[in-house]
Amino acid sequence: MLAAATIGPEGGVVAIDSGLQAGLRLVVPPGALKVPTEIRVRDVSLEPAPGTFALSYAVPPAAPFRLEPVDLRLEELATLRAPYTVRNVHNTAPGNVRLRQVRGVNVIDYEPTAVNVVDGWIEVPLRTLAQCSVVAGERVGRIDAYWQPRASSVALDDGYSFHVEDAPAGSPFTGTNVYRWRISGPGVEDLIYFDNNSILGRESNTDGWRETWYQSYPAWDYHPASLPPGSFSTIVGVSAPMNLLPISGQMTAVGQWSWGAPREVLDRVLLDNVNFQLTLAWNRHDIGLGQRDYSFWFAPGIGLLAFSQDGVVRSRLAF
Repeated sequence: MLAAATIGPEGGVVAIDSGLQAGLRLVVPPGALKVPTEIRVRDVSLEPAPGTFALSYAVPPAAPFRLEPVDLRLEELATLRAPYTVRNVHNTAPGNVRLRQVRGVNVIDYEPTAVNVVDGWIEVPLRTLAQCSVVAGERVGRIDAYWQPRASSVALDDGYSFHVEDAPAGSPFTGTNVYRWRISGPGVEDLIYFDNNSILGRESNTDGWRETWYQSYPAWDYHPASLPPGSFSTIVGVSAPMNLLPISGQMTAVGQWSWGAPREVLDRVLLDNVNFQLTLAWNRHDIGLGQRDYSFWFAPGIGLLAFSQDGVVRSRLAF
């Protein structure tokens, strides 16, 4: 037994401050129990129930524990704070976790109402006492499942919008899988062209120039399981205006994606998301030396959550 406390109709807390489940808190509100009851937290890591552990060699995010008396139903929802080891969440975002409750042969996964990936805990409202454990949420498995779908748009703060569209007919950026991101805002319409996961070049409809990269850059190839991105440089052809012959310039790019912390957008907390960062530095005859820092957040089945340009973040306005 890891902890115990007798709690009556006035409510109370069962807390663990050290050891295997350090940080665990069960807050029982007034009115949840009609009579004084001993609430216990018991370690059951040596007797896992069905569904508690996946059939793999991966270390789970947390050991299971049992809240007793088992099957005790509370009249008011309690709040359970359960600790977990963030570094043991693999191949998904560090906050993409659930509370798994095992009641007899039934296994139920609850999405937390709060997740802290710095201190490593989740909070879940709880009605019934049973065996519990923090487990990883569903893994998507493919990075392109996070991307914004083709032929779609997202309205953003400050009058900005983000569009994903096929390269138009007649564009010099051609290919079977070429598409572009279009970032529009007050006085801005920038385009970044991709061939699958590689950047091909850029255009500015506002300023009327086109930048063709002589080498494509596989920016999405760099991720947590890969080597860090090396310095990438290429000669670019700059047509300014677009109907002129290109003049050579220089581009240096660094791009990579990583798992994102839980992100709140429109009162909705997205636990599973990725953050794609792209830094561009150039030397061109028309606009000289310059640099731009982008950061994009994507969630599977949703697409873009927010993007920042040179540190200014703009979030989506609707789902």
